[in-house]
Amino acid sequence: MTGYADYLFLLSPPQPVIDEIARYKKASAKYIGEFSSMNAPAHIGIMTAERQKPYFAEHTLSNMEQRLAIMPPILLHIDGFKYFDHLHDKKTIYAVIRNTPAVDDWFELMRKNLGIKKVFVPHITVCRNILNEQFNTLWPHFRHKRWTEPFWANELTIARRETFEPYAQWQTLKRIAFKGNKGFAVPNKTDTNEQINLF
Repeated sequence: MTGYADYLFLLSPPQPVIDEIARYKKASAKYIGEFSSMNAPAHIGIMTAERQKPYFAEHTLSNMEQRLAIMPPILLHIDGFKYFDHLHDKKTIYAVIRNTPAVDDWFELMRKNLGIKKVFVPHITVCRNILNEQFNTLWPHFRHKRWTEPFWANELTIARRETFEPYAQWQTLKRIAFKGNKGFAVPNKTDTNEQINLF
């Protein structure tokens, strides 16, 4: 350990969603070649905390864990595709997480529990930071796709990697199951999907 670590907070969709996103990534690569997020497993990124002292970061995480654990699971729906515009003529194509008042409230509670100041758009990245020419090639294939898929977010995964290690891989540090039920529907056992190790 070099003394500093990066932390990634994410929600992991179930295996069928991971497989479908991987299929879209592979199909995209046939049209535009390799791209930066091509091999990244499907996930909803909540927050990244870079260059943290592990002792302090993990002490803070321990303090947050109880608040996070009493959050309820949430039913999310993938609903087609959109894209973000970035600087330097780049774009990111992503699978949309349907926006509802319950979903808004849930993510607002997540932001509060993690101390996140900025508002973020929950999404699952397909092609990150691709050039405009690549986007123009791909977007006609995504624009009218009608992919809708519900899935339960049952836990928060926290991953860690060394900041200054050039080939550092993300390693799962902790999984925090959502055990609350106040104010949200709770999944039936038949609705839950076992979470997989993303890293």
